Amino acid sequence: MSSTAPPFAIQRIVCFALLLGMAAFAVVVALVLQSNEGRGLAETRIEVLDTMAIAVGVASATGALVLRTILNSKAAAAPPAERASARFVATLVPLATLEGGCMLALTAWLLNGTMFPNLAVAGLLLTVAIVVVPFRNPDDGSS
Repeated sequence: MSSTAPPFAIQRIVCFALLLGMAAFAVVVALVLQSNEGRGLAETRIEVLDTMAIAVGVASATGALVLRTILNSKAAAAPPAERASARFVATLVPLATLEGGCMLALTAWLLNGTMFPNLAVAGLLLTVAIVVVPFRNPDDGSS
């Protein structure tokens, strides 16, 4: 891993792009379902997708928070020259984990047309992802 991290403003843009991707896909799914009169795209409801959305959602949220804790502690202990890069990884890896669970839940919503539990799981994962994104540079306190 390179010890050179992109500037914090660029890191924040990458994180916001991941958040925007999740939100934009949710809007697309909602528009497709609205144009299809609320019916999912699958010919018959795929029951296992609802269960999988919940299981993967719980696993990705738990995994992301555990990973964030572990990677943040390693970043805090890293030498100052490598700290920014380690913190970026400590943010990016949990975000990618949450995005995977969110996209699965949104795809399940698209196929089945059922808002609960799929949209609820996707919304929860998006909320956790928003919480994970740093809004201030922890190394110098600037925005």
